[in-house]
Amino acid sequence: MAAQDDKTANRAHTRKAHSVLVTGATGFLGRHVLQAIRALEPDTHICALVRNPAEWHAMAWTAALGPVDLIQGGVTGDDAWLRDPRLNGLGGILHLAAVVRHSRRNPQDIYETNIQGLLRMVRLASKHTCRIVVASTSGTVACFNRPDKFALEDAPYVDQTVRNWPYYDSKIQAEKQARMLAAELGVTLTVVRPPVLLGPGDHKFRSSGHVIKHLRRQFPFLIHGGMHFVDVRDVAAALVRALRHPAARPVYHLGGTATSIEEFFRMLQDVSGVPAPTRVVPQSVAWALAAAAEETCARLPTHPKSPFPDPVVIEMAGHWWDIRSRYAEDELGYASRPPYQTLADTVTWLRENHPALNA
Repeated sequence: MAAQDDKTANRAHTRKAHSVLVTGATGFLGRHVLQAIRALEPDTHICALVRNPAEWHAMAWTAALGPVDLIQGGVTGDDAWLRDPRLNGLGGILHLAAVVRHSRRNPQDIYETNIQGLLRMVRLASKHTCRIVVASTSGTVACFNRPDKFALEDAPYVDQTVRNWPYYDSKIQAEKQARMLAAELGVTLTVVRPPVLLGPGDHKFRSSGHVIKHLRRQFPFLIHGGMHFVDVRDVAAALVRALRHPAARPVYHLGGTATSIEEFFRMLQDVSGVPAPTRVVPQSVAWALAAAAEETCARLPTHPKSPFPDPVVIEMAGHWWDIRSRYAEDELGYASRPPYQTLADTVTWLRENHPALNA
């Protein structure tokens, strides 16, 4: 009888160790994290939090994942899904869900999702006595006025620099509040900070929006500033390894390629054959054009989309972004693949899948 009890306990422990909830499962990063779980841990039981199961089933890539338990719900709003019995024995949470929008217009959902959504997941981790790994952003600590600076894992938050940019401001507040709540509840919390994500498979065409605009020759000009990008496939694998690391650190940085905006578009030109914009205008001029266009579009009855980026994007573009890590390579097996490979794979996938590029 005792031997049978031991076998039952071992089975329960194995299921708990290999059961994971993924939020933001239908997004660009979510897609690659799910694929990384299947590649690194084929036997893992996956629960994917999705608002619309029909959307999940409509995406061709989901079928190749094999069995996935769909938990219908969101990180904010109705919380009935938190009591779903399929979450029993949960061994970890990979929290990827966020509202990524660089604008000061209607910021309420940015703060609600990015802060309260994370706090809900910390409480869920406490309920199931499991760890949580959170995908944050390099912009919480690595936004500078000059190109020779960078941030390591212990860098201070850049609160004052990003205070008027709701997305980054919300992520700083989310990290701070989640850390306090996790300490209070005894939850193991790891924050992973990547820069801009590129690579193949951006099926919602959001993270690669600037690449799409370049391929469609929609950039009238550039401004002086910095760009930092990384391959989503490398980030996804590191997130999964962080969840399973027996002594994961509170923070990991996943750096990629930090360069100037002008050099970034020259690299895109090299891999795509589409010429990079040659006109570079002062940030003040670009901001004035963007702000005037936004105000004009807002006054028109049809509210057309401005031909210029949001003023927040212009403000951000005039800064420099660079994170580096002391630990990710040794502890997570992390390595950022060559930038030209990432950009070439991004361009190839977009040309095969974006409706305006594969006609």
